[in-house]
Amino acid sequence: MRRAGQRRAWVRGLCERAALLLVTVMVTVMAGAARAQEPASAFDADRLTPENFHQVLDPIARREGRLVFYNFAGNFDPVWKEGLIPRFEARFGVKVEYHNVRKDQANQQLLAVRRAGGASPVDVYFAGGPDNFAAMASVVAPYPLTRLLPNLRGLAPVYGDRPLGVDTGGRWPIVHLSQSVLAYDGARLPGAQVPRSFESLLAWAQSHPGQFAFTSPAKGGSGGAFVYSAALHLVKDPACRATLADGSLSPDRAQDWAMQARCLDPLWDYLARLLKVAELTNGNADTLNLMNNGRALIGTAWEDHALTFARAGLLPPSLRVTSLEPGLAAGGDGLIVAAGARSPAAALLFIDMAFSREFQAWKLDHHASRSPREDVDPAAVSAGTAPYLLPPAQARQWSVPVNWSIARGLSRALEEKVLRRWWW
Repeated sequence: MRRAGQRRAWVRGLCERAALLLVTVMVTVMAGAARAQEPASAFDADRLTPENFHQVLDPIARREGRLVFYNFAGNFDPVWKEGLIPRFEARFGVKVEYHNVRKDQANQQLLAVRRAGGASPVDVYFAGGPDNFAAMASVVAPYPLTRLLPNLRGLAPVYGDRPLGVDTGGRWPIVHLSQSVLAYDGARLPGAQVPRSFESLLAWAQSHPGQFAFTSPAKGGSGGAFVYSAALHLVKDPACRATLADGSLSPDRAQDWAMQARCLDPLWDYLARLLKVAELTNGNADTLNLMNNGRALIGTAWEDHALTFARAGLLPPSLRVTSLEPGLAAGGDGLIVAAGARSPAAALLFIDMAFSREFQAWKLDHHASRSPREDVDPAAVSAGTAPYLLPPAQARQWSVPVNWSIARGLSRALEEKVLRRWWW
């Protein structure tokens, strides 16, 4: 038996080494091919300004002729394929080659190609939030997008230069905001009875045991966003609040702090009382399914996810969403130009169009994708969409940017501070 196990281990190790060798060869070949195909997209980025942006880049992009785009979020397919790409191709005559990717695999591919010295296989990457910017900085082109792109002028630093607390130098601007909400069935729960604060939510949940569905932060981001939002409301210590906003902490440091900081005790006390009377679910979709089946009246959710479920008939048309005073967290995903992009002019034009007021208003109306632009009115949506979005006043006033590094640290600490005590 021992010899058979040793043989299996030897074969497994041989296969792993062969797979690694194959990946290395593929990356080297890709890098060489990329270098051979790299066009002369000559423009001086140091002399590029919002005023001469189109004059300089439009003719170069047309010569490049092609742009490769990676999308990490499959549910965003319609946003790009129906919304932005047709507009871009018609305006600039550049063909977009579109790929859905798994973010972890795409990140490793770009890092490997960069280390091999090759041109990037992608020009523009919808790469998620910038919380992993430190690890990915080498594959992000050094263009200060917030100072070069006309449609990024005036973008608030929290979405531009320091998106969600991470200093990227304007290289990873947030193009899509996903707002966390409380979803509820308006046919079964009159609006006047819907909680509007963290305190009234706790009181409601205690008087309706099992009717509040809380998404496990380990399984869905809306739960982590709720935990972070509750911390911002409940924690009063100034030093503790400064750490909650610190985007420079690594995931490990954030988790260590969340485990040790005594100033977070009000948060753990609140969540212990709330979760004792809540239904802990296995993900964002699980929460919405419980509501659809009538087993929960209120649940943590993402606004855009709930809209998708409602339009697909997976939630009743009486679905409504609300926020809590003083605010629930909004996450965000950004676009980057890849370092070594073969069509950098087209890439800059593509990202600029993604931030145009017209496209930003379109994606809000069609996909509940909130805009970082202040001039996109949250009330300016169609009658068919408006019932499923936050009331405009709440969207303006009761929304706070999330710090995902801290939020994930808090969520992991929640396991130890609250949940594990019930399991053992």
